[in-house]
Amino acid sequence: MTGSRFGNILIFVETKLVGILESRNDRLMNDVVSRLSDIPVEFMTLGREPIPVKRGYRVVVDRLSFCYPFLKEIVKSLALGGTYVINNPFAALSTNKLIEIQVGSRLGINTPKTVVLPDKLVASEAEGVVSHLYLENVAAELGLPCVLKPFDGYAWEDVYVVKSVEELRGLYASLCTRRILLAQQLISYRNYFRVYCFDKRDVLFVKWVPKPFSMGQYMHCEPGALGGQEASLTAQTIELNRALDLDVNVVEWCVDGEGRWWMIDAFNEVPEVIPEALAADHYAWIVDRFAACVRDKLDPDRKNPTPFG
Repeated sequence: MTGSRFGNILIFVETKLVGILESRNDRLMNDVVSRLSDIPVEFMTLGREPIPVKRGYRVVVDRLSFCYPFLKEIVKSLALGGTYVINNPFAALSTNKLIEIQVGSRLGINTPKTVVLPDKLVASEAEGVVSHLYLENVAAELGLPCVLKPFDGYAWEDVYVVKSVEELRGLYASLCTRRILLAQQLISYRNYFRVYCFDKRDVLFVKWVPKPFSMGQYMHCEPGALGGQEASLTAQTIELNRALDLDVNVVEWCVDGEGRWWMIDAFNEVPEVIPEALAADHYAWIVDRFAACVRDKLDPDRKNPTPFG
């Protein structure tokens, strides 16, 4: 066991000890743990030790802090102390649906036209800084129908296809008091894919019929579904994940009726993995690559990039 100090916080790191920050009943994490049976792994329990956590880990798999600010502070502290966190909490904090679009565009990837809309607080209190929002101009820029969604959304929450300026105005008024929203060009797709990426190098294409509330249908890619673009899309997916610094992620791609490929979503900090919905070979691949990703980070020289080095 070794100790590392950041400021006045001492975090002990026990070599090759893996902490799982997820429900003990989660099937995916239990299956990943079964692939790591030769090394010490435990589901984390917070509260038995002082906060920040004094007992450290070489690697922490974090699948809970995205919705609990308290846990996000814990994994940030662990990352600063030398623990490798999957996914990097600092990268996750700085990434959202707007940032991914900008990163994708800079990498030469087709992305939908996207406009960020001010929330009610900044619109009402930053007088002279944010002018009146003309939603007619937004609709003209993007075309109708368009998509309205939170800039930091997850799992289809508050995602709408908007068909008129009046509908856009009504939804914006009801949501802008609590969310920062994006209006986005709607892409009419022929095929849609969720592309799992592990360790910024291992990629799996899964055909998907998008539906909210975990109702989407997952299928194998039939021959020719990728139109000869698998190598290019694989390279772009890896490049995106390297730019976003995500070790475990899903990038959503679609192809329209004219054969053009679009990146729709590239930030899934905690990708949805539903064992019952996926084909057995797809699920086995995900479990295998997840476990391999954890093993890859056991090297004590591997650390998350952080704002402090």
